[in-house]
Parts: sequence; structure tokens; C-alpha cells
Amino acid sequence: MADISRDFRSVFDVEKQSIENALTGLEKLPKTDIQVAIDSLVQRIHALEKTVTDKISILAPFDARMCIEAIKSMSEQLNQLRTKLIPKQKFSFKSRKTTGASSPAVSSLSSPPSATPKPTAPALDYSQFMRFEDRSGEHLFIGTLPVPSSGTGQEVFMAKDVALTNLTDCTINLVHDIPLGAIHIKNLKHCTLVIPPVSGSILLHDCEGCTLIGACHQSRMHTSSNMNIYLHVTSEPIIEDCTDMRFAPYGQILPAEQLDRLFETAQLSKEKNFYDKVKDFNWLRQQQSPNWRLMEPSEIQPEIAAQLLRNDR
Repeated sequence: MADISRDFRSVFDVEKQSIENALTGLEKLPKTDIQVAIDSLVQRIHALEKTVTDKISILAPFDARMCIEAIKSMSEQLNQLRTKLIPKQKFSFKSRKTTGASSPAVSSLSSPPSATPKPTAPALDYSQFMRFEDRSGEHLFIGTLPVPSSGTGQEVFMAKDVALTNLTDCTINLVHDIPLGAIHIKNLKHCTLVIPPVSGSILLHDCEGCTLIGACHQSRMHTSSNMNIYLHVTSEPIIEDCTDMRFAPYGQILPAEQLDRLFETAQLSKEKNFYDKVKDFNWLRQQQSPNWRLMEPSEIQPEIAAQLLRNDR
């Protein structure tokens, strides 16, 4: 394992140095070339993050932590440069809320516990997100939201990121014809949410007493507790600073033909599901983490999704 981890770091470090050099040179580029360069760096950092996520189970804990922290640092540097070099665009649509914040260049993995303080993540700008925020006791359906415009006329074909923030005692239905990318979830209490297969990640922070049903490429959950999670994920899910997290496989939430089409659109393999291979960054021992477990068959409630989706048919 040490040799594998060392070999991975040697490849990782070459790409990391190349990206850092490109970041340093951004301010020297002609203004007409900056956006293209930033887009390229976003993709490269995303790709590097995915390689770490895919290999996390075979990396030594120290190497995993160093790679994760490097990705976070590059992501934050790119966010700062983008804010500095590209003026914020104005959009033609009006959302229900005027507060919010800018989509980071990339999402970054959270680092495992260490003696050093964790860097503060930059605030998200939700201006191009589809979002629900500051609601209580409501049923929320993504089909009621305006689709942010990029000005290209291709909105219906482009995956949209979603932000769910400060929701209490709500049911949330994200199943729609709109293709979805990353799902950002923060500060949900006693909510039930159904997420179709998405092309990005499900990123969850500060949630309690919720039921989440979702399918994605990556799943990362932080500072949350007492959750029932019905998950389909094609890489090992990660939890950090979480307790009492219960996992079960994603169910047949829609008719087979419709669900297959959504998996295909999101480029998710239906055969590969690592819902039961959770990595707990607070528990690096070989024994089972006490912070998560698989649901018992008697605990699984397959009817939850159908009942929630029925509201919007």
C-alpha cells in the first residue's frame, strides 16, 4: 500500500505543480484569454479531485490529507483570481431571494482531522444556482423555480447546480426534466428530500434528522447527525464530523424506463453503487466506524419517495 500511495503522490504532485504554475500565470494573460484559461483550470482541478476520491481507499492517511488540502488550496486560489479578474455578470432573471452568494470554481474535499486549523471555505455565490432557502413547513418542487440563463440559449441541456439552505420540516422534490449537476445542502432540519441521478456531487453540511434519497458520482457529508440516507454513488462516500448516519441503497423511485434515462443522462453506472463503503475521516482505524451503519431491512421505507413525488405529478 505504501508503494501505491507513493506512486500516486508522484503523479499527483506533477499535475499539482502544473496547475499552480498556470494559476500564477493567470494575471499575465490577455483579458480575452482569461475566461478560457479559468474554465480549463476548473476542469483540471475537478479531474484531480476525482482521482483522489477514487483512490482514497488505497492512499495512506497522510498522503490523502496532503492531496485533499492541496486541492482545497488550489480551488480557493482560483476562486479569488476569478473574482479579481472577471467582473461579476448581470443576469436577466429575478429569483425569489436577492441574497446569496458565487459559485466556486470547484468544490473541494474536506480534509481529515489534523492538528492544524482547517482553512475557511470561501462563501458560495448562488446567482446561477437553482435554490430554495429560508423555508419552514413547506413542500418544495424544483419545477416551480426559474432556470438561470447563461445567455447561450442552451439552458434546457445544461446541468444546473442546486442549493438547499436553511430549511426546516420541508419536503423537497428535485426530480424534473432539468438535468442537475452538484447539489449543495446546508442547515436542513427534519426534512425529506428526493434527488434524481445527478452528474455531479451531493455535498451536505450541518443537517439533522433528515431523510435523503439521492444518486450521484460523489457524496460528501459534514457535521451532520441522525440521518437516513438512501444512496447510489459511484465512488466511496465520505463523512466527517458526523454521527448516527444510516445508509441504504437508492430505490426504484420512478418507473424503470424513466429512471434508466436519468441514470444515462447523468452518466451514472446503475451497476456500481458504493453506498455501503463509507469512509469516515474521523475514524481511520481498521474497525467499523461507530458514526455510521447500514439500515436494517425493517428500517427501510421504500414508499417514502413515491409518496413525496406524488405531490407533483
